[in-house]
This record gives sequence, structure tokens and C-alpha cells, in this order.
Amino acid sequence: MHYYELYIPTIIPSKRRITGIEWTDEMVDIITSKFATSFNRDLAYELGVSMRTMIRKARELGLEKEPAFLDKNRKKISQMARDARSPNPTKGQKGWSVPGGEMYQFKPGHVPAMKNNPELIERVHRKRNETIKNEKFRLRVGLQPETKLRLKNY
Repeated sequence: MHYYELYIPTIIPSKRRITGIEWTDEMVDIITSKFATSFNRDLAYELGVSMRTMIRKARELGLEKEPAFLDKNRKKISQMARDARSPNPTKGQKGWSVPGGEMYQFKPGHVPAMKNNPELIERVHRKRNETIKNEKFRLRVGLQPETKLRLKNY
């Protein structure tokens, strides 16, 4: 006779460290009193936390900037936002293209095949019309469509 043990796996606590700022009452008082009328960058520096952390805490506390502060400093805030954005080095450069993409571009003097070949044009039109006709028939008799065409008045 064999005895079987019931195997119950043990739960191992996660090795991930929970990192975070421990907000002291003093820090919360500072952010509560100064957030509405000071720049985020300056307040974060004063608190010794990142700007993102400070903004997250302000939202958690339901704090907002005063409209008068925003109106008074609108130009400075806009300039700081422009300075913080990384510039696009290719924006506005005439003739710039993706490196290595030249091999996929049309060459000077290239004439599309459909432009000067009436037989090809006729064959493409005939095939397109035939496909539309078949799809309309399939829809009329209740069959599933074979293409992704969206047909009206079938």
C-alpha cells in the first residue's frame, strides 16, 4: 500500500523591493501650502523628490494650480515646456529622407506600368469588375463574402 502526500506549494514572497517616498507630515504641509503658487521644478527640488513624484502626490492630495498663477506665468511655462521637449533634428529640412530608403523610392524618369499600357489597364479593369460582380452575387444569394469589399446596393 502506498501513501501519497498532498503537495501544497509554499508561497514565496516577492523579491521585488517596493521603493517609494515616505512622505513626512512636513513634506505634505510644504506641498499643500506651496503647490498652487510655485513652479513644480522648484517645489520638487525643495522637497528632494523627482518632479513626477511630486506631481503624483499633488494629484493624490487633489491640489491644483491657481488660475492667477498660471495666467501670470503663461509665457514662462510655455517656454519651459518647449525647452524640455527634445528637438526633432529633421523637422523642416528640405530633401531629408529616411536613411537607406532611397532604394525604395521611384527613380527619375520612372513611368508607372499602368500609364502607357492599355492592355494592362483593360485587364485590371476587367478583373476588378468581375470581382465586384461575383461579390454582389454572393451577397444576393446569402453566401459569405470572399473579399473585404464593402458593397452597397447589391
